[in-house]
Amino acid sequence: MNATQNLKNDHITIRRVKEIAQKCSNKLYANQYVPIEDIEIISVIIEEFVDHFHHGKEEKAYFPDTKDKNGFAEDVRKFLIEHELGRRIAIMLRRELNEMKKKMKETSPDTNKHDNTILEPVARFLKSYAVFIDEHTGKENKFFDLIDERKVISKKEDEMLLKHYEICKNQAGGEARMQEMIILIEYLEEREWMKNK
Repeated sequence: MNATQNLKNDHITIRRVKEIAQKCSNKLYANQYVPIEDIEIISVIIEEFVDHFHHGKEEKAYFPDTKDKNGFAEDVRKFLIEHELGRRIAIMLRRELNEMKKKMKETSPDTNKHDNTILEPVARFLKSYAVFIDEHTGKENKFFDLIDERKVISKKEDEMLLKHYEICKNQAGGEARMQEMIILIEYLEEREWMKNK
């Protein structure tokens, strides 16, 4: 697998996260029960797998290698801006999640039903992140296809990028932590609230 396909494979996993975030948002908007622990898991996956690991590979290795080729500097600049947008949404999600937990303890600690005003900010940022993932990965996949089509990355550069990806993985917690992220995604996909309409 080459360095570009490696990133596209990440996008397949990230789109699974998008589906989870969107479904969770829909449930919260409908005032249906989603365990707070599951929402926290979504937030951790966004922070660790999507941003720290995947965007780390793009920002520290792939984009620096491709930005000065074939006039791609502007594309790369836009992707970096979008990454920052994603980070800000994730930060706001975390902030609202912490606020939601606090309000839930204050208002109705023993029930699964809560006032929509408590749930809405978390639902909004989950939805925003799902939209971000959908649009951002779609644009990046087109960019990656162009890179492959034009054979922009040499074999030697590809080998170096893959080595950089290993460094990024180690900085994000190593192979074991990335496997935990996949297990958490699978766990969320099997949750009752994910399966029910």
